[in-house]
Amino acid sequence: MCRERLGIVLITLVFFALSCSEEKETGDESACGGTCSDIATAAELTAALAGEEPCLCLLEGNYEGEFLIKRPLTLKGEGAGKTIIASQSDTPLTVRGSGNVNIADIGVKLELAALAETPALRVEARLPGPEEPGDVIQNVAVSNVAVSSKNGGGIRVTDTINFSLTNATVTADAKGIVLLDSTVATLSGVTAQDCGRMGVAFAHFAQGSIVNSTLQRNGYTGLWIQDTAKVHVADSTIKDNALAGINIVNSKNILIENSEIVSSKEVAGKEGADGIVVYTPELAGDPIMAGDPIMQRAFTLLNSTVKDHPRAALIFDGTEASTGKELRNMLFSGVTIFRMDYGVVFQNGLAPESFGGNSDAVSEDYSDGYETGVSDVDTMNSGSDAAAIGDAEPASDGEMPDVDTPPSSGDGALDIPSEEEEF
Repeated sequence: MCRERLGIVLITLVFFALSCSEEKETGDESACGGTCSDIATAAELTAALAGEEPCLCLLEGNYEGEFLIKRPLTLKGEGAGKTIIASQSDTPLTVRGSGNVNIADIGVKLELAALAETPALRVEARLPGPEEPGDVIQNVAVSNVAVSSKNGGGIRVTDTINFSLTNATVTADAKGIVLLDSTVATLSGVTAQDCGRMGVAFAHFAQGSIVNSTLQRNGYTGLWIQDTAKVHVADSTIKDNALAGINIVNSKNILIENSEIVSSKEVAGKEGADGIVVYTPELAGDPIMAGDPIMQRAFTLLNSTVKDHPRAALIFDGTEASTGKELRNMLFSGVTIFRMDYGVVFQNGLAPESFGGNSDAVSEDYSDGYETGVSDVDTMNSGSDAAAIGDAEPASDGEMPDVDTPPSSGDGALDIPSEEEEF
């Protein structure tokens, strides 16, 4: 009788052990938590992406290859420094044609032999080609990731509504984070640094926000905004970027608040380095810049500091087509400028009358290392093509600062990047 009972106990224990093993295999006790299916090799990942499991957990290790997500999925790793998806030939990770995708806790690494625009992480509604009406995807969230790209780009997002990037670090030898077309994006806790071109770009009608983020040491500009109509920057630091902290090209309804734009760096062969450059080549007649009742204000700068830029703090630049027109509905409030040479410059047809608010909304002081220069002398004349708000004394309450002109070399206007970027 005792032997029979002992046999029953042993059988029960074996059955229990097998059951636990099966539960582990089906993902009930995933290394990522929850009910994800654990993945340990690149081959397993390829097979699982073609399957139907709603959640995949990549265990610690390197996953070499090019992987495509084309269905709703949660893809999780064990940490951006532990789980690495990598390739030496093409984009390691692509989301295409499907929304409701969540990617978290992984590293993505691209190493190309020669410089190219190929991104390490791509999110797109379709393969590149003719656009069809309604070709968008929705709800793609990327969080707690580290993206690095040798000779390539960082992240490229096209036609994705409700794209979010949270707690991410991006470095790339080409462009950092590029948001295009119908994309509506939220970037929070993002560091885009040491990129060969811009750290972040919104272009071709892409909209969105950058919050609690740092864009630094990028090789062309920190933030590039082009041909779009709604970008919000808040509680962020943009510093030590080449040529400019922020470039705004043919865009409006741009709001920057509670942020610092600091210490742009000069580049050999280029003239000057500035804080914020607003260039409006198509002020009249362009769908971005004219006649849209939804867009309320061209440019707003609130409670922010612009300082330590070698040439100008802010430049508002037009073209011959802009002459006699205003960049309308600008608002400055609570802005502090520490200037090296020029404060706020209007040139090529754009006029200070565009300002909204009180004249004391801009407070000027001088950066460490400032030296008295041409901009401290009132040389305003009726034939000038450019004007700078700012003089040797900070603006006093209740009146506009004195107006002076940049150096009179060339046509009298400060030279700025005047070509739209290709994406």
